[in-house]
Amino acid sequence: MVETDLKAEGRRVVERGEAAGVRLRLLGGVAIALISPRGASHAQLAREYADIDCVGLHRDARQISDLFAALGYEHDQRFNALHGYKRLIFYDEQGRHADIFLDRFEMCHTLDLKGRLLDGYLTLPAVDLLITKLQIVQLNDKDLRDILALLLDHEIEATEGSGKIDAAYLAGLTSADWGLHTTLSDNLARARDEWPNYLNEAEGQVVAARIEALLVAMERAPKTLAWRLRARIGRRVEWYELPDEVAR
Repeated sequence: MVETDLKAEGRRVVERGEAAGVRLRLLGGVAIALISPRGASHAQLAREYADIDCVGLHRDARQISDLFAALGYEHDQRFNALHGYKRLIFYDEQGRHADIFLDRFEMCHTLDLKGRLLDGYLTLPAVDLLITKLQIVQLNDKDLRDILALLLDHEIEATEGSGKIDAAYLAGLTSADWGLHTTLSDNLARARDEWPNYLNEAEGQVVAARIEALLVAMERAPKTLAWRLRARIGRRVEWYELPDEVAR
């Protein structure tokens, strides 16, 4: 399945959902490709996409299942029976795979996304897409490419908007969660160190400045008592999960 087909299919899923009164928003590589066209088509950042990832609401789980059936998809019966309260998986005859997170994105860290399915958006906001990548403890090459694509195409601002990464929202999350703060800081530093492997000097300087702006916003945000107490323990105790990969 070529990238353009998955992008078109992701758009079809969201738009058909809206028409049926079922709110879904794309995340993952396809979402990043849709809102970061320059980054996604960059010679060193372009990559293949294997599936369509969405976020929906748990209250709409039945309607989501009905929507995918109408779109020609079949349930992953075993997975959905075990995990359908938080996540659903569907396949179609063309081999397309759709992974639907309900309310929360649970990987190395848990992100509450119920309030992030914003009006007028095809995908989650850019900041949420960035966080879902930065929260991965064991980043791989495709994750780094996605992170750099987002940072190359989106300015850092203190508010939400098209073409922007909302630093205030990101810092608000990390100021209440030492573990998330630590993982995101580590991975922003890694992206800063590794951009020369992917970008030219001018592009890299743009990305490096945006990374620095995010790190500064995170550092300056007032921390909660829970954050400060957890910081005392530090890295002596693991602050993340290493999720099992869903069999494709």
